Amino acid sequence: MKQTIRVFIIDTFTSEKCLGNPTAVCVSDKRLDHSHALSLAKEFDLPVTSFIEDQQGNGTVFPIRYFTPTQEIPACGHATLATVKVVADRFSNSAPSFKTKEDIVIQTQIKDELITMTYPKYELKAYPVSEVLLQGLGIRKYLSAGLCEELEAVFIELDDPLILKAVQPDFVKLIASDNKITEVVITSVPDDNEYDFILRSFCPWIGIDEDPVTGSVHSVLAGFWETRLKKAHLKAFQASERGGEVFVTAFPDKVEIGGQVTVISVKEV
Repeated sequence: MKQTIRVFIIDTFTSEKCLGNPTAVCVSDKRLDHSHALSLAKEFDLPVTSFIEDQQGNGTVFPIRYFTPTQEIPACGHATLATVKVVADRFSNSAPSFKTKEDIVIQTQIKDELITMTYPKYELKAYPVSEVLLQGLGIRKYLSAGLCEELEAVFIELDDPLILKAVQPDFVKLIASDNKITEVVITSVPDDNEYDFILRSFCPWIGIDEDPVTGSVHSVLAGFWETRLKKAHLKAFQASERGGEVFVTAFPDKVEIGGQVTVISVKEV
């Protein structure tokens, strides 16, 4: 018997349609095999598609998987944010937890219209930025750089928000610059007073040239900007073409990442 898969298309980190990060959430009667899940992610052709099983969520930890159009990935903040909305609406559970393929448990809750997720707080290690990576980004100088081993991501701080917004990467060069990472994040102070910091994220190594809005990198950026700005409650803007707002709180051993979501459509496949 063919099983029913319910697909929710949701824009994340935004209260307006067609902004933020578009995400597909698939709810199936039973676990989909890897090839089936990947084929759906390719078909939807969104940055990330999440997968959960149709179970009653009262007090249940939901196993969650994440796929880009090219591969399965271990974590994705914006796809988790979208999945919280689906679980809340479908199972009347406003504080679900999710377990990733690496057995990391992500606790979430809905406060008014803001969905929040609790992530570990990650540190950066010194990282020598190669000339090829800089050329791939099209930048000549930077203030600081570091590697987050848990996210396999390099973080680069720039001194000019206008340069950050103008970056047009050469993605072929980026991929060739380092085969040990899956993402490079650039961040800077903002060019207005509405936000505490801004960022952009590039992931061509996993099939996403530029991530419209990403949640998981704030497990690093929360502590980074807390140290820089001497404040724990932060509001960030991801300066991609679609753009999105992220609300961050830094704690000593964890971070809380929050955003709004907008449901675009619901269908069955």
